[in-house]
Amino acid sequence: MDVRRRRGHPRARRALHRPAVIAVSAGDSEITELISLDDRGRNRATISLRDGAYVADCALSDHLLIDDCPTIAVGKDQVFIRSKDQLEKQTSNRIIGFDLATGNTTKKFDSGPGALLYPVRMSGDRLPALRLSDDHITPNALVALDPRTDEEVPYLYFGLPSEAQTMTLPDENDIVVQNGRLFFGVRAADGPAEAKGKQWSYLVLGTGGGTPRKP
Repeated sequence: MDVRRRRGHPRARRALHRPAVIAVSAGDSEITELISLDDRGRNRATISLRDGAYVADCALSDHLLIDDCPTIAVGKDQVFIRSKDQLEKQTSNRIIGFDLATGNTTKKFDSGPGALLYPVRMSGDRLPALRLSDDHITPNALVALDPRTDEEVPYLYFGLPSEAQTMTLPDENDIVVQNGRLFFGVRAADGPAEAKGKQWSYLVLGTGGGTPRKP
């Protein structure tokens, strides 16, 4: 993370006033903490993930930028991370917000039974998130979560071909929202064995979904 100032370059100076968050790994298998830094690199707050209740999909190394953790969304004042999936009785999880200044819990958004919520990225003061159904009947949705009002607004509903269902997994694919469209892209692809000959596979898939009703 290059935070050097360029003399006479106002854009570079302004960039330093945004709080930063990095993820810290311990061992070889898990992220243990999120650390909020101020514009001088000083520790503002530490959020512990050691109890195993949260999921941080990151490319593990000794020290990570938050850009290496695509399912952790960082806003101006809060960071959002999803809870561990509950699969025992009914599929469900939560997205939890933490204050970047104190590390305290701020907001919790429940997926409801039979679905999972995945944060995508911050968009202004709202958090676009994927709501994925586990029954393959109820449509999936891109929703906008509002941390100020606790409101969930459906943005679009969508379905995917059965061959592309695994493209919704955020730890294995890139998920992008742009210009009213939702795009899924796989990070790696394996070709078929020579004995099977040619085989079509989805590498990138975009959808505009159906028009949601107003809540």
